[in-house]
Amino acid sequence: MAEDEPTRDEIQEEGEGRDWDKWRKAGVAAKEALDIARSMVKPGTKLLDIVETVEKYISENATGMSFPCNIAINNIAAHYTSPLDDETVIQEGDLVTVDCGAHVDGCISDSAFTIALNPEHAKLVKASEDATRIAMEMIRPGAKLNTIGALIEDTIKSAGFEPIKQLTGHQLKEYELHAEKQVPCVSGKSEVLVEENEIYAIETFASTGSGNVSDLPDPLIFQMLPIRVPVRFKGTKQFLSIARRDYKEFPFAKRWMAEQLRRADLELAIRELQKNGALIAHHILAEEEGQFVSQAEHTVIVTEDGFERTT
Repeated sequence: MAEDEPTRDEIQEEGEGRDWDKWRKAGVAAKEALDIARSMVKPGTKLLDIVETVEKYISENATGMSFPCNIAINNIAAHYTSPLDDETVIQEGDLVTVDCGAHVDGCISDSAFTIALNPEHAKLVKASEDATRIAMEMIRPGAKLNTIGALIEDTIKSAGFEPIKQLTGHQLKEYELHAEKQVPCVSGKSEVLVEENEIYAIETFASTGSGNVSDLPDPLIFQMLPIRVPVRFKGTKQFLSIARRDYKEFPFAKRWMAEQLRRADLELAIRELQKNGALIAHHILAEEEGQFVSQAEHTVIVTEDGFERTT
């Protein structure tokens, strides 16, 4: 810990007994994983190699992942992670986003960067980076989240692009990746206030398109809901046992389950649990073909007079 950082006792007193060290450690794990990923983003690299490298680093340096490593290429905005045996490779001129999260005993981090392999997309990358920086500078106790959203929107539009309307930053709580408060990428009417000792993932998305994303078929990320449901099939019971034990209520990759279950059992379990309302899918979100989306994201703790960035 640096000399100018507060002691553990001071942190706990200011944070109403909360141990901020775990939130910080989760932030460091995500940051270091992304540093490794950044060096891998080049033409010819398999997406699966990046995903597995990031996830391996986080699993070795934190309690676990708060969601699977996401990689978004070009018009993809969110929720793509490699399926089992993914052969997709980065191409010359691609716009590549890597998004990952770690948790330490439920204390979460969430961070992302975008790299433009085509210099023509540098301004798009800068637009999301600037918007995220400005949003962080504005976050403090008493700040209105809709005002921050308006500043995000203005920053991205002033650069000549559109913010993604359906995607937002979000409050983090222990074992809760998306808590009730949201940091919109556009202006809005709700005047929800930021409060001291809250934690937020500040993420912004800039698009060359309309700023609207749609669901693609065949989701690759799922999440269990905290409800009990009757299940009929042995494979579903096995799926439930693994998901509850290993991932709790965090999103997980279909790939992770495919490594442990027969394909037929996996597909049957997903269908049964979705039908029973116990499993939700996080569909891949995409802009129109031919458009490009950049993302910048950091996790922050709201302090008495501003914020502390953990990632």
